[in-house]
Amino acid sequence: MNRQTGPYKSRDPEITKQLLVDTVGEILTEQGFQGLGVNKVGYRAGVNKKLIYWYFDSYNNLLKKYIWGRDFWKPVFDKFRLRKQPKAEEMGGYISDIFQEQFKCFFGNQELQNMILWQISEANPLLREISEEREKQAEPIANLTDPHFEGSDINFRAVLALVLGGIYYVVCHAKNNRSKVCGIDINNERDRVAFEKAIRQVIEAVWEKAGKPKS
Repeated sequence: MNRQTGPYKSRDPEITKQLLVDTVGEILTEQGFQGLGVNKVGYRAGVNKKLIYWYFDSYNNLLKKYIWGRDFWKPVFDKFRLRKQPKAEEMGGYISDIFQEQFKCFFGNQELQNMILWQISEANPLLREISEEREKQAEPIANLTDPHFEGSDINFRAVLALVLGGIYYVVCHAKNNRSKVCGIDINNERDRVAFEKAIRQVIEAVWEKAGKPKS
């Protein structure tokens, strides 16, 4: 969005606060977290940077307001919480659906991609807080899977961590460098469909393996 920057103009306080929050998102989407800064946000919004401290007490609080307002994973989690809890034999497919949805969400959202890059590139208490909150949201879903793997040598949570990490890695490669990973280019629709299918194949194969009696 092209917005007139400076000279600073008088605005309604609530409009100004939302403008500052939205500007953080615009900069993050276009330039990544390296483009953020109190001076840059104020100038881009056409707002005196002193108002950031007036309305939010600190620049960090502005970032917190932005991040909490962009609860990217909540729609994914809510979508599946609203579904009737699956039967035991349906759980593998249920978890696969969640991770395929996460892949679609992440692939299609540049703002979210830059947010994740920011979180893994900078030691920041606020970013850690956001990551920990995401873990809390996911925990009830993960808890549903634990009984299935009792007595097996499979750590299903570790498998899901690998799948999620793979989603982040492959999407960031494709979006930032337009490069392939293991010959897969998810900018290509055919490869993207194949990658999404592989998410289900991995999760359901591990699920089925745990359900088979040991020989």
